[in-house]
Amino acid sequence: MKRLPLLVTLFLLTACRTTLAAYELQIDMEDEARRTALVSASMRVIERRLESIGEEPAEKDVDIQDQTVRMILRVANDTIRDILTDQLVAPFTLRIMREAKEDSEGATIVEGHGAFEESGVMEQHLFWITAGIDQETNKGKVTLEFTPDGRNLMGKLFKENKGKYIGLFVRNRLVSKLLVETAELKDDIIITDIPTAELAGIFADDVNVGLHVKFVPVE
Repeated sequence: MKRLPLLVTLFLLTACRTTLAAYELQIDMEDEARRTALVSASMRVIERRLESIGEEPAEKDVDIQDQTVRMILRVANDTIRDILTDQLVAPFTLRIMREAKEDSEGATIVEGHGAFEESGVMEQHLFWITAGIDQETNKGKVTLEFTPDGRNLMGKLFKENKGKYIGLFVRNRLVSKLLVETAELKDDIIITDIPTAELAGIFADDVNVGLHVKFVPVE
């Protein structure tokens, strides 16, 4: 009778104890290039979420049939799968808020950055974020592209808040603060001075997936 080495036996037993995590991706865009980009971005988001809790998938696969996209992963155990699922299905929120007085009713206070209040610009008003690199500084940058309604609201926001700050909040956290230097919004908003192009890409992935992809757990 042939005996397997102990280390090999332990490895096989460990592999058998992994847990399947599978998700159907409901993508709300019809443009094929952007759908493809969102599938790739979704896998990167999943990998980063696992990395943030000290894990990585033992296996991963993407199954695409017509318009149905499924991501299938093997993770260490049920607890890791449940943590990942909770993070992926959590509602995505985005707000662009305007500078406010600290005693304003309902103002959000961010230590070191002041007070902000709702402007009416929300996640449904942002269409897409494109990451890139600033050739002058070699740092990362992102371009925020708004929907038509979003551009109208941003135009009003600029007109009413010249010389003041606006804040970009993602999942209720301030991620960028911008000074409104003109009363007219002419182009898409560009956020610069991101430490690296990689960080800009991570931010774009997170927001684009949050805006356009819904993860539905598959039993």
